[in-house]
Amino acid sequence: MLLVEYFDWMGTEQELKEIEEEIKKIALKTKGIKYLGRYSPHQKKFQWCWIFESDSYDKLIGPSMLKLGRNFKLMPWGSVEAFSGPV
Repeated sequence: MLLVEYFDWMGTEQELKEIEEEIKKIALKTKGIKYLGRYSPHQKKFQWCWIFESDSYDKLIGPSMLKLGRNFKLMPWGSVEAFSGPV
């Protein structure tokens, strides 16, 4: 399953890199989830997206990722899409 988390970023590039490093660390420690990188989507209204490969949606929203929290001033909007497959 692929999970794509779209988001807008209102902080600095350095702050974005710092949170991305935390996401990488969490993904490495969490069995069943693999961080595939940060991308700029062309067909969505968001500035960025993080892409994950995972056993389930629950891995992305599980306790490990929730520890990271979300700063709504830095990342005010977001959306997650899940893709099953390959079929």
